[in-house]
Amino acid sequence: MKGHDKTLKAEQYANDDTRLLRALLDAAVDAIIVIDRYGLILTFNRAAEHMFGYQADEVLGQNVKQLMPEPYQSEHDVYLHQYQITRQAKIIGIGREVMARHKDGTLFSVKLSVGEAGDHVNGYFVGILHDLTGLRQVEGELYKQQQRMVHFSRLGVLGEMTAGIAHEINQPLTAISTYAEACARLIKNKGYKAAEIAEILELIRAQALRAGEVIRRLRDLAVQHDSERCETDLNKLIIEVVKLAGVDAHLNDIKIITDLESRLPLVIVDSVQIQQVLLNLIRNAIDAMTDAGPEKNTIVIRSNKISPEMIEISVIDQGHGIADEMVDKLFEPFHSSKAHGMGIGLSISRTIITSHGGSLKFESIPGQGATFKFCLPSIPELLTGVD
Repeated sequence: MKGHDKTLKAEQYANDDTRLLRALLDAAVDAIIVIDRYGLILTFNRAAEHMFGYQADEVLGQNVKQLMPEPYQSEHDVYLHQYQITRQAKIIGIGREVMARHKDGTLFSVKLSVGEAGDHVNGYFVGILHDLTGLRQVEGELYKQQQRMVHFSRLGVLGEMTAGIAHEINQPLTAISTYAEACARLIKNKGYKAAEIAEILELIRAQALRAGEVIRRLRDLAVQHDSERCETDLNKLIIEVVKLAGVDAHLNDIKIITDLESRLPLVIVDSVQIQQVLLNLIRNAIDAMTDAGPEKNTIVIRSNKISPEMIEISVIDQGHGIADEMVDKLFEPFHSSKAHGMGIGLSISRTIITSHGGSLKFESIPGQGATFKFCLPSIPELLTGVD
């Protein structure tokens, strides 16, 4: 009898152990799938049912590749076969993000971890999958919010430069009107020569192109756009920004001069966003110098290659420098030394530069001015053809 009781207890424990394992699998919040060495599904827990839309009895005994999109679906059997021969794992023991395929055909992102049990003859593979759909949605929303803030900051900078912008557009429009009146007088008096009319019309055309170029630059900066990065010559970009900011500086009796290192390597950037950073730094420099005195009226924009991999852009003013109480808060949102400033310009600028793989920093000498510098990684010179 005692031997019989031991057998019953062993069988009961085995049954309880199976039920316990099943309970643990079904309690897991991540999908757990066990396959044999041929790729056939042996275990499919409740989280997997919820994640993929299949009931367990629909997939047990089926090849796990039906849960994968192409080209992984077609390649999976080959990978398993090669692993059995070479024992060289490409994913086992290494978590990675992959795409999975729902029952309805939709694709979604998961974090997959794979472990192996048993030997290469009777081995099993255990896959644990964590659904990243929610995380990707949150990341997408955060990215959209960041882009909206970047756009809002850019409009703020342009708003501060309204007087200069209006003046720059008004100049060619006034010239066009003057030239048109002169042309009309010549025609009315009938004492004109065709060459004179042609010359005036050419002047009108040039001024119209000038006004159109101003509007183009404003439109490029003001319009909300998806971030697009491409090969960019930073020196050319600086010259474009100085054209836009120069009139605003002139209205404040401030000069902007450039000191640009020739033949800089190209960079891969969103040119509109980098223009925004430069505009913000130049606008801040203008504000810092409005009451610095007539002898301190120059802003210097400098570019130079500080290493084979990095280009640095500096905006140097002759203002009063950074106040001690602002030094630690300078890049924090909603902290501003301006009477009517919102304090997001430098915060947004640092976000933009950091997202490009660079850094933004400053140096300040009280009473002598401040220098803001940002660096950006350059394209290796072997790729650009620069020697």
